[in-house]
Amino acid sequence: MAIQSYKPGPGTLKLGVAPLDVSCQVTDMAVEPSENVKTSDPLPVLCGEELTGDDEASVTFRLKGNLLQDLAAAGVIDFSWTNSGDEIPFEFVPSTALAREVTGTVRVVPLKIGGPVKQRATSDLDWACIGTPVFGAVV
Repeated sequence: MAIQSYKPGPGTLKLGVAPLDVSCQVTDMAVEPSENVKTSDPLPVLCGEELTGDDEASVTFRLKGNLLQDLAAAGVIDFSWTNSGDEIPFEFVPSTALAREVTGTVRVVPLKIGGPVKQRATSDLDWACIGTPVFGAVV
């Protein structure tokens, strides 16, 4: 396979049922998978043998990134505080030119308000995906 690569952007990030497009607030965004493995030790038995231990593996996903804060009534900070704890749909397109997207559902945690004085205020976003997001062509 030949080398293939891309640089994120321009792209989109839309949140919610009546989607709020927060693309212009995004400075960094990704859907990050993580493998979770639970291992049990072998169990020795009286006869000298061992019952083999088990491995249980699962994959979870998080929507993670960084956003410029806004304090607008219909902005991303207000959205995160208004929808705190809600499970909402998201659509993330890292590069519109490549026409691929990740869609799914996330649980909203309110974003930080404020930061260092005289610097651009940003918030780190780290929301758990509910279930497995879908990666595919933009629809």
